[in-house]
Formats: sequence, C-alpha cells, structure tokens
Amino acid sequence: MSKKIIFRVDGNSNLGLGHIFRCIALVEMLKKKYDFFFLTRTDSELKVISKHYNLILIPISINICDEPEWINEKYSHNEYIIIIDGYKFNSEYQKNLKDKGFGLVFIDDLAEEKIFADILINHSPNLSSKDFLKGSNKTKYALGLKYAILRPGFLNATKKLKKLKNINEIFICFGGVDNLDLTNIVLEGIIDILSFKKINIVLGASYSHKKIFNTVKKRTKDIFIYKNIDEKKMIYLMNKCQLAIVPSSTILYEICSVKMLVLSGYYVDNQIKINTGFELKKLIYNIGDLRKLQSNDFKLKVNEIISDTNKNHLSYINNQNNSFDGKQSERINKLISSIC
Repeated sequence: MSKKIIFRVDGNSNLGLGHIFRCIALVEMLKKKYDFFFLTRTDSELKVISKHYNLILIPISINICDEPEWINEKYSHNEYIIIIDGYKFNSEYQKNLKDKGFGLVFIDDLAEEKIFADILINHSPNLSSKDFLKGSNKTKYALGLKYAILRPGFLNATKKLKKLKNINEIFICFGGVDNLDLTNIVLEGIIDILSFKKINIVLGASYSHKKIFNTVKKRTKDIFIYKNIDEKKMIYLMNKCQLAIVPSSTILYEICSVKMLVLSGYYVDNQIKINTGFELKKLIYNIGDLRKLQSNDFKLKVNEIISDTNKNHLSYINNQNNSFDGKQSERINKLISSIC
C-alpha cells in the first residue's frame, strides 16, 4: 500500500505564492495515486489552496526549529512521506526529518543547502548534481526541464505546436504578489507601442497596488485586466498572445510550455539560476535585474524584439517546443513511487 503525502509549504505576500502553486501542480500530477494533505502556517494565503484539498494548519506556538519534532509526534514515517517547498527548509530541517525516518522530497531553486532529502527536484536548466552540497550520498537528483513542475493544462500545451504570426497581443504577469509593482512599470513602458492591439494583464491574488488603474485610463479600450484567474483562463489568454513579459519564476515555465516570445528577468535571487538557464538555452529574451529597470527600458527592449527577424523569432519557439515534452508527470510519479 502506498504511503500518503504531506505537502509542507507556505506562501503569502512576503514569501510569494510560487511555492504553493508549485505544490498544487505536483498534487495534480500525483493525486490519482496518493492521498495527501497540505501542511502550512496560519499566515499563508489560504484562499489560493483548493477547498477540495485537505488542509492542516501548524499551531503558532510551533517554530520552524520545532516543526520536525511536532510532525513526528503527529504523523508516522511508516504512513507518510513529506514534500517540502520553501527556502526555510534548510539542511538542518531536512536532516531532522530524515533522522526520524521520513521519506523526503525537497523542491529547490537555490542550490545552496546541503541536501539530505531522498529526492531533490530543481527544474532550473543547466544544473548538475555537482552544483549541490551533498549531505547524503543517497539523494536522487531530478534536475532540469525534464522535471518542470507544470499544471495539467500546461503539460497538455507542451504537445501542441503554435505558429507565430504578427505580434499584436501581449501578456503581462508578475505573479501572485508583485510587491515592486513591476506590472505597472512595464505597462507604462509599452502602452504606446502601436503594434499591440490588445494588452492582457494578469494580477495575482495578493496584488494590492492602485496606480495601474490610472495608467489603464490612458488607453482603456484595448487593455484588459484579469485577477487571480484559473488555469483554463490563463492558458486561453496565453494562446491568444505572441509576446509575454514575465519574471523567471513558475509562470515562465508555463509560458514556454504554451510557446511564445518571452521577455524575462529576475527580481529576487532565487530566480537568477532559472533566468540564466533559460537564456543559455535560447528560450527567452533576457532583460536581467528587473529591480534596476525603468519603464523606458521595457519599451526599448520590446521594440527591439518586435523588429527582430522572423527567423530568430521562430528559433525561440522551436527551442521551447524541443525543451518541454509533456512527460514530466510520468517522471515525477516514478520518482515518488521509489520512496513510497
């Protein structure tokens, strides 16, 4: 009988929501075979977790150092494995859970901690096991785009070809929070580019800025704002567009699975390896550190992309098509079954 899965993950306006969304994608890959529940903190953005998922909250009195002991007291390692996704789940946290006998999967972006987990998944391109500090020689490394953690609709999208026509619709999204309001900075830069007949903006569940709505008033008839939309609607919007401006986070994987020209950069350090890897594989146009850019920087770069040759445009689409094969779910299920 297979073990059950505990997804230990947090997400809020400070941490961002990417870790939660990534675990939700994993649930969709694994739920047909495994029972599971989410284990999270009370300050997490709970509304983004489906009401159909079992959810358990960690008491406020339990700090991160005490968590492994608290988990061990409540749940048996003979019955559960644990999947952890977050930067606070450091080497000590991993080792404590392993010492208590739990099968452990660590979802990573940084390649900075000693790894004690049974399985490490890091879907940044161009990494090898040599890039990680080894705490255990038994760790299995699941690395690169072959293990990209995508929701079902995006896995299906990888199998479809997309032809690039005129660049007349653009997609803009900066995740669930967007503390820097990069969405509005980008919009102010590209709003007067005449090539765009429609500008589609997706805001996350925790987006709270107001300035963007004044910006939109300058050109209301062809700017469309959506907030916290579901997977199906997201894919529909992406399919309509030929160019996207997104950070090098989970949404970049989703964009490239649908396939379009992408301008991407980073605004937190955990996105740097992803950003560099996608650029090296020639999957994106890279704009670098988003924290240093003004609206006019985006205007200049987007105009440069539009004026690029069709041959170069096509090469980016072909590279995306060759990098995502839609078999990630099969590979990840095989990994999980090895410790269940």
